[in-house]
Amino acid sequence: MPVPPVRCAVVGCGNVSAKYLRTLTRAPIIDIVACCDSIPERARQLAASCARAVPASLPETLRDASIELVINLTPPRWHAGITRQALEAGKSVYTEKPLAASAAELDELLATAPAGGAMPGGAMLGGAPDTVLGAAAQAARRAIDQGLIGHPLGAAAALLTPGHERSCPTPEVFYQPGAGPLLDMGVYYLSMLVGLLGPVRDVVGAHRRPAPRRSIDTGPRAGETFLADVPTHLAALLEFETGAVATLTTSFEVWGTRIPHLEIFGTEGTLAIPDPNFYTGKVRLKTARSSRWTTVPYPADAPGGRGIGVVDMAHALRGLTEQRLTGGFVGHVMETMLAIETPETSPVRLRSRCDRPAPLGPTPYATGCWWCERCGDP
Repeated sequence: MPVPPVRCAVVGCGNVSAKYLRTLTRAPIIDIVACCDSIPERARQLAASCARAVPASLPETLRDASIELVINLTPPRWHAGITRQALEAGKSVYTEKPLAASAAELDELLATAPAGGAMPGGAMLGGAPDTVLGAAAQAARRAIDQGLIGHPLGAAAALLTPGHERSCPTPEVFYQPGAGPLLDMGVYYLSMLVGLLGPVRDVVGAHRRPAPRRSIDTGPRAGETFLADVPTHLAALLEFETGAVATLTTSFEVWGTRIPHLEIFGTEGTLAIPDPNFYTGKVRLKTARSSRWTTVPYPADAPGGRGIGVVDMAHALRGLTEQRLTGGFVGHVMETMLAIETPETSPVRLRSRCDRPAPLGPTPYATGCWWCERCGDP
């Protein structure tokens, strides 16, 4: 029997929504039926790009019993509030990162939704980033699971840039609570580490904000200044439940670097992983028995693009697969980041834990769908 698509509403119709729709409108299991934004014209424009969507207010969206999944693409400071409202209305929610902007918001959300993500009535909580489901991440996951680097001992990850004000004409949002180099960009790196190595147990973090006042370098406001409300250079030492130890550095203060994005070190080899902000890129392997680096292969048609996490959740809502990017997973990543932003002289023992997301299959099913044999999702 055909699987009915999941009826979805997009809340937040800014720039990132167009990237999501490029993925979601190609997935038969997704049916975008409503678009909501505080600027009605943006909601109308996004709805016009969907086959069946209509513009709607947030109250209308939450009252509509036919809407099953809310895709929360609002600015970071609104993520937790809108996610909580949607959960309380009985909707499943997939939210852009970060899940919350503070420990209090995180605790409130996870009290509303159980840590595993499942809600009474079958609703789910999950969220970005979904690059951990991308081709490069899945190739690295298989290499680790197959023992190609032996037992993982540690890792090093680094996001080092000079800041968004160098290239973005409206950079202030990246320096507000809920953003910054860690919560806005480092979350890709930390999610990749947790997806590959499992949950973090202990954290030691430190941070600096050497230049609170920033100057815009491009666009009509070039020369204007603004204040950074968050740390702009952070470093952390992470100990995982498996015993692996990793370093993570994220910064908007670095003018140049030759440090790799992410490497995982094992007893029998090393994996070099491309920028976790993207879905593809060369995954390289150097083993104890090899004199050179080799490229780890992955299928050219593997899923990618912003929104594959929504597609994955939709399959889980229909019982076709288990949910991968659960509230427990994204909540654990969030708690880890908040611990990094709250420096202590001794390690912080995290309260949460999570499972590694289940890997995708090495090849798609006969229908072309990477999640199931029934929906026909290409």
